[in-house]
Amino acid sequence: MDMEERPGYERHVFVCINEKEEGRACCASKGMEILLALRKHVNENQLFHRFNVSKAKCLGHCKDGPTVAIYPEGGIFTHVSLEDVPGLIERFLE
Repeated sequence: MDMEERPGYERHVFVCINEKEEGRACCASKGMEILLALRKHVNENQLFHRFNVSKAKCLGHCKDGPTVAIYPEGGIFTHVSLEDVPGLIERFLE
C-alpha cells in the first residue's frame, strides 16, 4: 500500500444537508445554502489548505436544524441561518 501522510486541516466544518421524508424536520434546503456560503468564503480567500467544509447527512439534531458541526472544537450549532454565516466565518474560518 502506498500511503502518504498529509498535514491535517485546522478545522473541519460539517453542514447537515440531510433530507427526510416529506413532513419531517430536516436541514436539506437551508443547509445547502449555508454549505455553499461557507465554501465560497474558503475558496475565494484560498483557505482550502487550512479549512475543509463538507456535507453531512445527519448530525442528529433534525428538529433544530440546519445544523453545523465544527472540529476539532466539537461545537454543534443548531438553528443556523444564512445570516449566521459571517459570525461562523469570523469565529472559525479566518
